[in-house]
Amino acid sequence: MKNLFLILILLFSFCKKNNSIRIENEKESGSTISLRNFKRDAFDKTGKLIWILKSEEAFVYVKENKSIFYKLDFDEYKNGKISSELKSDRGEIDQKDKKLTLNGNIILTTSDKKVLLTEELFYDLNDEKLNTDKEVKILMKGTTIRGIGLSADKGLNAISIFKPIGTSSDNPISKD
Repeated sequence: MKNLFLILILLFSFCKKNNSIRIENEKESGSTISLRNFKRDAFDKTGKLIWILKSEEAFVYVKENKSIFYKLDFDEYKNGKISSELKSDRGEIDQKDKKLTLNGNIILTTSDKKVLLTEELFYDLNDEKLNTDKEVKILMKGTTIRGIGLSADKGLNAISIFKPIGTSSDNPISKD
């Protein structure tokens, strides 16, 4: 019985030490829940996949109604196929206002292979609009568009660049 009591004391003392180290090493403090290797998917009423969200680290703030993700990888599906792929170093979802804020190495790829590259992006989930005032690069069908500031739909079909810097395209004279 004394050995069991001694083992329990040692076990609890190690647990307290590990918990304090874990909290100090987290990227975000004060979260209700923190998870590693997070994955969540959503389905419609008929059972079709709508989206898959993955991240290396996820921090959920229940009272604030927000979640923060590191190394975010978000794939949307339509009719069983990927309609868009979104990756960023950090993403914050405000569930109340239905807004997503992304930071760092953002890559948005649409189903028709259009690509948006930027360092900061705001996505309104209600009206499906993208906005940023940072430098952007858009790649589509052999054309590259560079500029500062952007407003676009999530499919990159209607794009406004506030300060265009330049456009380039594949050489139309080149021989195949």
